[in-house]
Amino acid sequence: MRRQIADCALNLFQENGYDAVSMRRLAGEAGCTVKTLYRYFDRKIDILRMLWANVFEALFDGLDAIAAAEPDPVRRLEQVAQAYVEYWLHNREHYFLVFMSSGVSQSDVSVFVGEDNLVQRFGLLRTCLADALGTEYDEDTLALKEQMLLCALHGTAHNLITISAYPWAPPDRLIRASVAGILAVDTDT
Repeated sequence: MRRQIADCALNLFQENGYDAVSMRRLAGEAGCTVKTLYRYFDRKIDILRMLWANVFEALFDGLDAIAAAEPDPVRRLEQVAQAYVEYWLHNREHYFLVFMSSGVSQSDVSVFVGEDNLVQRFGLLRTCLADALGTEYDEDTLALKEQMLLCALHGTAHNLITISAYPWAPPDRLIRASVAGILAVDTDT
């Protein structure tokens, strides 16, 4: 029943937007009572968080496989970064669900982003980056470069998805240039 509710919620959220779907409507569409719905999920945001977790699990399972197959650290970072952006480009409905759901508060997102499992999965990008740098960086510099990488990846995906009429360079070129810049940037200045 939990899976059935989540699948129904995914369809409704994608068709109508998260903000427009009530728990009563969701229960009706899922073929259960509101009481049954609340037995499985305390709040609507809990359903959305479960859907987000499913999206990130699929994304990072794929990225883990790519990282494990590439021995060269710089190439590994490029391939993982490329696959990260390509995932969102090929799964635009997931991009909108995760990053553009209306009616979601910052505190709702903060709780999800702070979950240990998700933080650990994003650690793949940090590990790939540290390996590609090949030298010891202090924690602050590595954290800054990791944040730069995430901003570059999300910015690339966001622009290619939401401003698709603009003649952007191909995603692989954008990612390679971003990675090269991040690896070359001296953040001490």
